[in-house]
Amino acid sequence: MDVVKYASAEFGVEKILIPTTFGTGAEMTTYCVLKFDGKKKLLGPEERFLADRAIVDSYFMDGTPEQIIKNSVCDACAQATEGYDSKLGNDLTRTLCKQAFDVLYDAIMNDKPENYPYGSMISGMGFGNCSTTLGHALSYVFSNEGVAHGYSLSSCTTIAHKHNNSIFYEKFKQVIEKLGFDKMELKAPVDEAADVVMTDKGHLNPNPIPISKEDVIKCLNAINDGNL
Repeated sequence: MDVVKYASAEFGVEKILIPTTFGTGAEMTTYCVLKFDGKKKLLGPEERFLADRAIVDSYFMDGTPEQIIKNSVCDACAQATEGYDSKLGNDLTRTLCKQAFDVLYDAIMNDKPENYPYGSMISGMGFGNCSTTLGHALSYVFSNEGVAHGYSLSSCTTIAHKHNNSIFYEKFKQVIEKLGFDKMELKAPVDEAADVVMTDKGHLNPNPIPISKEDVIKCLNAINDGNL
C-alpha cells in the first residue's frame, strides 16, 4: 500500500486504498515506509500520501496467512500505544490511540479478528497525527536483518514500554503472549546496532523520556536475552 501511496503521488493519480492486513492503518496516514537500497526509510508526514478514498472491511482479510495477520495486528497495537505516549500527541490523538488499543486488545484476547480493521483504522488516525516512539526506533535494526516489522515490534515495543514505564506495558505483553510471538535475537553487534538506533531522531525525540545510547544497549540486550 505504501508503494501505491508513493507512486500515485509521483504520477499525480487518485489513491483508493483498500487494506488487506490491517496493521499500519496506512489508509489513514500521511506517511510511507519504503525500502531504498535494502534500508527502510520513513517518508512524511506529507499530504500527498493521504488517501483520496479508503475502503476498510474485514472481508478483505479472508485468505491472509495467519502469521501476516498476527504481525499486522501487533503493528497496530504498537502504533496505538506508542502514539499515546508520544510527546507530539494531544488530547485528540491520545483519545484515538487509547480507543484503538482498547478495540484491538479486546479483539485479540477474545478471538474477534473481525474487529482488527476497525482498531487498525483508528490507530492510523491517532498515531498518524503524532508519532511512534522508542519501540519503532529499536525495531528497524531487526527489520534491516529481514525480521518482519510486526514481529520485531512484539519484543521492541514491549521492552520500550517497560523502559518508559508506559501504562500499556502489562496489556501489551499479554497481547504478544496471546499471539504467540517467539524470542528474537539480533545478528549485528549490539553496540553497532545502538549507533544505528540513535540516528532515528524522528522516533526518539518524541519518546516520553530522553533516550541515551546506554538505554538503547540495555533494551537490545534485554530483547536478546528474552527478558521482556
